[in-house]
Amino acid sequence: MSPEEHVQCREEELTKLVSSFAVKEGTNPTSIHGLEFIRSAKPLEPVHTMHEPALCIVLQGRKVVSIIGKDFFYKKGDYLIVAVDLPVIGEILEASEMEPYLCLRLNFNMMQIAEVSKEYKQHSTNKDVSERGIFVDQTDEVMLDAIIRLVKLLDTPEDTEILAPLIIKEILYRIMQGKHGNTVKSLVAKGSKLSEVAAALDYLKKNFSQEIKIEALAKTVNLSLSALYHHFKQVTTMTPIQYQRALRLHEARRLIIGKDMRVADAAFQVGYDSPSYFNREYRKMFGKPPGKDRKENMHFYNV
Repeated sequence: MSPEEHVQCREEELTKLVSSFAVKEGTNPTSIHGLEFIRSAKPLEPVHTMHEPALCIVLQGRKVVSIIGKDFFYKKGDYLIVAVDLPVIGEILEASEMEPYLCLRLNFNMMQIAEVSKEYKQHSTNKDVSERGIFVDQTDEVMLDAIIRLVKLLDTPEDTEILAPLIIKEILYRIMQGKHGNTVKSLVAKGSKLSEVAAALDYLKKNFSQEIKIEALAKTVNLSLSALYHHFKQVTTMTPIQYQRALRLHEARRLIIGKDMRVADAAFQVGYDSPSYFNREYRKMFGKPPGKDRKENMHFYNV
């Protein structure tokens, strides 16, 4: 059997496993922390979301994830890595009742990356370069093997507590061995430009509703102002202020749609003083005013 046939067999095995657990439309959580399966029997319209760090593997169908100025298409045989929190637009392009869209998603965090980097001595090779914090790569047999073992643990919950963290470490290690692995390694490499951008992202996440002085932010993460702008845009395609705006608007949307909060109250809570300015910004990002968005997308936060 050729290497390609081996990969195909493992993909088919993983698809059958995920199909048996992804029994409902939308997101299917599992008993393994961070592991979930997404199923859709039809193509879906674009969905705005603040995507947390994760590995996403498409097993059936096709999807595109878009970030300002860049589209990332992935299908069976591909995996997507979102290495840092990013505002994205996701759209399921191919799905049907006969062959529903199926995706495995494994969420991770910087602490897990740091542990793997330390234990397996996965050091960044170029600390002065920053790369896009999102990329697509191809799955291979060793990664598929590890993911299959992780999913199979769902049938033996007594083993999960001990074995799941070990297999997740192995999966992250495999990602670090891929052609874009240096991006993931650099997230936790002391003194790397990507780790300093990651620190800036974390600061903005924790303080998004406050007025941010960019000069102070640059100083906080040990970058010059020009270096912060350059590397921040390399990683996120946005300036720090654009990123903060996205954080504010996504949180406001969660409050308005998911918590049924009054628009003006949500605007004020995320840092806007002017409701009219907030409405303009909201429409610009999400394509419709807050009231209409709430009416049309209540299901998004109630699946």
